[in-house]
Amino acid sequence: MHEIIHLLNQYGYIILFLSLMLELIIVPIPNEALMSYVGVLCFQGDMNLVLSILVAGVGGAIGATVSYWVGYKLGAPFFQKFGHYIHMGPDKLEKMSGWYSKYGKVLLIISFFIPGVRHIASIITGVIKLPYRSFAIFGYIGVFLWVGTFIVLGNALGPGWDRYQSEIEKWLVLISIVIGILLVIYFVVRKNRDYIKESLLLLYQATFRKFRSFLKIKFIILFILILFVVFFTLMVGIIQDLIGNEFGHFNIIFKTIVSSMFNEHWQGIMTAFYTLSSWIAFGVIALATVVVIFIHNKNRWLEFLFFISTLLGTFLFSKGIHWLFHFMLNNISPDFPNVQAMLLLSIYGFFMIMLIRHTKDFLFATIVFLVYIFILMVYFVSGIYVHDLKPSDLAAGYVFSAVWVTGMVFSLEMFRLLALIKDSND
Repeated sequence: MHEIIHLLNQYGYIILFLSLMLELIIVPIPNEALMSYVGVLCFQGDMNLVLSILVAGVGGAIGATVSYWVGYKLGAPFFQKFGHYIHMGPDKLEKMSGWYSKYGKVLLIISFFIPGVRHIASIITGVIKLPYRSFAIFGYIGVFLWVGTFIVLGNALGPGWDRYQSEIEKWLVLISIVIGILLVIYFVVRKNRDYIKESLLLLYQATFRKFRSFLKIKFIILFILILFVVFFTLMVGIIQDLIGNEFGHFNIIFKTIVSSMFNEHWQGIMTAFYTLSSWIAFGVIALATVVVIFIHNKNRWLEFLFFISTLLGTFLFSKGIHWLFHFMLNNISPDFPNVQAMLLLSIYGFFMIMLIRHTKDFLFATIVFLVYIFILMVYFVSGIYVHDLKPSDLAAGYVFSAVWVTGMVFSLEMFRLLALIKDSND
């Protein structure tokens, strides 16, 4: 980086142009820092702000265009065979091609702000044969937004940029991810707007005009919604405590309680309890859940779809939230939030819900619920006892997973209610 800065001080716009062009032809150059430094030079009067954005944008656009045509001409077979040499193996290529096939235009704009993605974004759009006109419009907009943001920020902060650079980069990545999620939601809603309108109308009629119909499932939906709000509120509180570094007393208290209640004679039992979070145990419970779903005759495919969505969503959510916290914050526990705790609550929780949902025996439902609570408690204690996990990491895993699971079950029951309403209208 120091060599590039030295060259920039000597040759100015030429180095800026080449750096942006080469990075977007898969040459790893830390251009956020470079563009920020260019902004500082603009602040000092050594370079022109508008001309710098124009030169950087044109260089980036040319580099992105070269990458697009490389992907377009060589195609998927070439990268499936040789892509691993540039970190574009078949699995990664297939996954990203799927994303860009569905949301290519939106992702193309955002991808330039995400390190490790912008280098291959243009290639992927070429591989999937996105029309050049669409690529040019959205790709060039993304390039100019990217270079303009960092150069303008460097110019605005001036010599003080070094103090804020890392934090600004983190927030820009976070904002890009949030915008990407919102845009994906927008396009999904837009594509299914007729179905959504019809469903909302049916739900409105069933809720306000036919209040006494389907009372049981309505109370279930209301109860799950209350749980979702409670867990979401707890999640927000946990995030605030994490930022404020306020978990110290909580961890000390719970570790003291566990160490005082369970001595070394509990080692074997605690180790056995901890195996409840093993992949074998998860697989057995997942299989049992599928059996329960298909033994029941009603809405089996709907329940199965939501079960798979809950599992995949929990796994992706656990990995994503873990990466996000460690990307955004410094000096936090490496296990926050505990991924196994998230998976355990989700997998065992959905199994418990299916058992309770498909029984009319109150005593059986109560026993199932109490067993589930017992499993959560013994994993919590055994994690602290056996592996010295932080109680805050385990609690965060439970709460974060509970938000996802209650949200998914709420959606499942809403779809179930819609099915009942449509059947009653036929």
